[in-house]
Amino acid sequence: MTERILLVEDEEDLRMTLTDRLKSEGYVPECAVDGAEGLKKALQGSYDLIILDVMMPNKNGFDVCRDIRKAGLVVPIIMLTARGQLVDKVLGLKIGADDYLTKPFELLELLARIEALLRRGAAQPVDKADAIQFGPIRVDLRGTTVTRDGKVVRSPPASFACFATSCKIQAQLFPVKCC
Repeated sequence: MTERILLVEDEEDLRMTLTDRLKSEGYVPECAVDGAEGLKKALQGSYDLIILDVMMPNKNGFDVCRDIRKAGLVVPIIMLTARGQLVDKVLGLKIGADDYLTKPFELLELLARIEALLRRGAAQPVDKADAIQFGPIRVDLRGTTVTRDGKVVRSPPASFACFATSCKIQAQLFPVKCC
């Protein structure tokens, strides 16, 4: 199977060069010329990797990356940008990019980074369901609400750091009668 790569880049010359090279390496590239188009394609398509510029018209790459992650997509993202300050790199990685490469860059390095991310395994498609139901238990994947027989059992916090809380949830979901 050939990997599909979404290239979101507003510079036409770079977009053409990268598209040609990606094709010659056996990838199937698809392009978007600005952030808004890139986000739309990322959410509608099934890509194995996304290469994302930061400074683009209509929507910057940081916002695109953040929105892709908010939508639950786990596809690897490489930020490819002229913004090389440490704060930009840290921001890109913290909002969900898997790698960050600054322009100007070496094409062989970009290709090696693409291979490395793809080698980690194909991105698992995210279930588009809003909830999962098993028996009387329903888990709302968007709002993280758990209900049993229609009654809210717990709306967990953003972090499940507390083991005791997890045990309480289990006890509420699966009560066990003791002798």
